[in-house]
Amino acid sequence: ESSDASSIGPDPPCGMKILFSAVFKPGTEAPGKDGPVMLSQAAELSSLGFFQRSTAKEVFVMFSRQFAKASTEPGQRSSVRKDGYMSHVYHSPMGVVAVCFADDEYPQRVAFGYLSKVCEDFVLAVPQSRGDCGTADLPHEALFAAKHQELLVKFQDPGQADQLTQIMAELEKTKLVLHETIEAALERGCKIETLINKSNDLSGSSKMFFKTAKKQNQCCTFM
Repeated sequence: ESSDASSIGPDPPCGMKILFSAVFKPGTEAPGKDGPVMLSQAAELSSLGFFQRSTAKEVFVMFSRQFAKASTEPGQRSSVRKDGYMSHVYHSPMGVVAVCFADDEYPQRVAFGYLSKVCEDFVLAVPQSRGDCGTADLPHEALFAAKHQELLVKFQDPGQADQLTQIMAELEKTKLVLHETIEAALERGCKIETLINKSNDLSGSSKMFFKTAKKQNQCCTFM
């Protein structure tokens, strides 16, 4: 299978894992980021090679921001499948959007349970997030960083996590949209190459990695 700019990064890790998640404030604009303000983030990238982790995290941040930007309907759930990875997006009625990246073996139902739990716990920990959160990323990170990381680690075992969360009945009533391509999940007309070129979430080395891999037609998948 030939690669494109959407299939760049480390090969999917073995086993069922959530690698990254983030919470965003919909309707905001982070300066220079072309997307909403990030309120919290957590990552578990130990399954990736040491030299892959920095680029992988930047890629997760960039796409999660764009997916959050494209999610405009409270209560909506959507998923994007690409090369062994799934990205799940949940627009919580509590006024935040949560995004996570997992391997495609991780149960979708549990992934959305995780996102719902993250949103619920974040709003409880940071009630001021319902109002004006400013424009800089991670304005309240000190209030939720440890809890976010704790949830991410706890949900690495989907069997245990499914028993811990009994919140799926509400989610089952919401709309689920499954996107087979990243382009379909982005805002209408947005091309991945354009997004990469103008993204301030990616370092220069990560942008070069994208361009080189595409030029060489390499399939180094990250999602």
